[in-house]
Amino acid sequence: MEIKTSNSGWWSFMVSGLVAIIYGLLALLLPKDIIKTVMIVSGIVLIVIGLVCLIFSLRRKKMELPWGMLLFESIALVALGIVAVVWSKETVKLLIFVIGLWSVIIGALMLGSILGMPRLGNRGFYIVSAILSILFGVLLMVNPFESVEVFVALTGVLALAFGIIMMMFGFTLHRAEKDFKVELMN
Repeated sequence: MEIKTSNSGWWSFMVSGLVAIIYGLLALLLPKDIIKTVMIVSGIVLIVIGLVCLIFSLRRKKMELPWGMLLFESIALVALGIVAVVWSKETVKLLIFVIGLWSVIIGALMLGSILGMPRLGNRGFYIVSAILSILFGVLLMVNPFESVEVFVALTGVLALAFGIIMMMFGFTLHRAEKDFKVELMN
């Protein structure tokens, strides 16, 4: 009797888990390096996309199609990419500051709306949520880079947990596949 192996892909769970664990360890041990690397890679991707858009805009010009907006987008993408690569730390700070400002504005609007409503179920929950949003935004605006490091460390912890779970699942699938083969042979 010929036994075909299943196509369970248990190994893909193992690889995913291993990658998550490696990221988790790096995020916990080297958060500043992870942030810088992400910004540099993002900048390079923006530059490549911008150059591709530039090529398409020049082709559109030759074909006498609208091309100006695409040219503008390509220049903007390349410029943003260069900024992200050259000034990665400053770009992260600006991005986190903008997120913090957004959080403060949303929290303030939410708080104003809640206080303006006379009867609202779970009013206390919404007020606390709005205040937490404001406090979170202020924290990000006052101390953006350290806030990002904390966020990266938290993603590292989550990645470690996810990686361990994925590897355990991969082992379980592999063991179940082996047990299934043995059962078929008997």
